Amino acid sequence: MSASDHKNRDAEDLWAVQATLNGNPRAFEAIVNRYTPLLYSLAYRLLGAGEEASYAAEDAVQEIFEKVFRNLPRFRISDRFFPWLYTIGLNHLRSMQRRAKRRRHLKIHPVEPERVPESAASGHGNPVRISEMREGERLAGQALDALRDEYREVFILRQIQNLSVREVSQILKLPEGTVKTYLHRARREMIEFLTKSGWE
Repeated sequence: MSASDHKNRDAEDLWAVQATLNGNPRAFEAIVNRYTPLLYSLAYRLLGAGEEASYAAEDAVQEIFEKVFRNLPRFRISDRFFPWLYTIGLNHLRSMQRRAKRRRHLKIHPVEPERVPESAASGHGNPVRISEMREGERLAGQALDALRDEYREVFILRQIQNLSVREVSQILKLPEGTVKTYLHRARREMIEFLTKSGWE
């Protein structure tokens, strides 16, 4: 996303926030429509994979928007809305992870292990190649799962959610240099994990 796109999105967000606070319900619907895909993707990758995770992610997104709406009067118009919303979402998902681990010792798999590329699903790939791709994704999920929480969050936000270093810095409240360091370490540790697993 270019700098002008960021400015346009920020301007639209601020208009929607002010309109919502002024009693326009459709303005908040615009926020929900804009950010549901991003929050769902984040929730799905942090909460797990499969049908159960899909339902959990849907519930999580709804709960996140409820929190955002309740806390909207506390939002400072001088700030950027996107990092503020994302921070609420990430904190909510962290709480869900902690509760899930306490209840069921749930193991987190941020990468979808059964996801097959369109070329393979459409028959352009052969069975051996499809099997290799699935094995690669399974190992990538394990490698991501093995990271420290702070490395995993930086990697997901930067590499998977495609946020800028600055946005990750604002969301996680970390210096940009620390974000870059965590990202470098996450990549290095994942490569080491995959190498030890015999994956080239």
